[in-house]
Amino acid sequence: MVLLGVVVTAVAVLGLKMFGEQLRVDDILISGNSRLEREDVLASLKVKRGESLLNLHFSELRGRLKQNHWIKKVDLRKQYPDTLEVRIEEAEPRALLSHEGQLYLVDGDGNRLESIKGETTPFLPVIKNIDPGLRKEMGEALKLVGALSGKGAFADRESIEVSLESYGLTVHIDGEFIKVGYGEYEEKFARWIELEPEIRKRGLPVQYVDLRFKDTVIVKPLEEEKEVKKEKGKALS
Repeated sequence: MVLLGVVVTAVAVLGLKMFGEQLRVDDILISGNSRLEREDVLASLKVKRGESLLNLHFSELRGRLKQNHWIKKVDLRKQYPDTLEVRIEEAEPRALLSHEGQLYLVDGDGNRLESIKGETTPFLPVIKNIDPGLRKEMGEALKLVGALSGKGAFADRESIEVSLESYGLTVHIDGEFIKVGYGEYEEKFARWIELEPEIRKRGLPVQYVDLRFKDTVIVKPLEEEKEVKKEKGKALS
């Protein structure tokens, strides 16, 4: 009986080994990539044809893939007997970051996706003079970018630059200097969108616009001493 048990165990181990030898990676299916080339994903995956499917650990493969900042999410699946399926979700560029003389594409979390070289760049708002290591300030700048991107009134603007001053965030929109501060970005720019056509109609040269105060837009004329205020429920004075 003991001898029979040993023989059965040996046969089972040998059978599993032979079965495992048949489960080798022969094909890798990749989907979800639009910006990344197939070769880029394979370079991050580091799985070679002929490796055992049984020995591939998904946690390790996900870790490798996510070292590429363009890869936001990963779904892996083994299709026996010989295929590994890789589905990825790519990060979306939300802004350009100008830092230390270099321009980077960044996603909604402030991660630098890649550096921009040459003169051809997609139109995106530019975040300037904000250290990416300042997570809170970068987070607020990206919230501001998101608020501006959601406003159709700014879709045709040629230049949007977000910066940081001691009193909070500022933005230059086609040369218009706007003090924004922190928070309530949607509401603040809704007020400015309502008032801006009247300012343009008057042909009033503007030094800056201040949106930092609740329910109020302050317009500082370029050459006049007085400020123009528009409060909620009141007409432009």
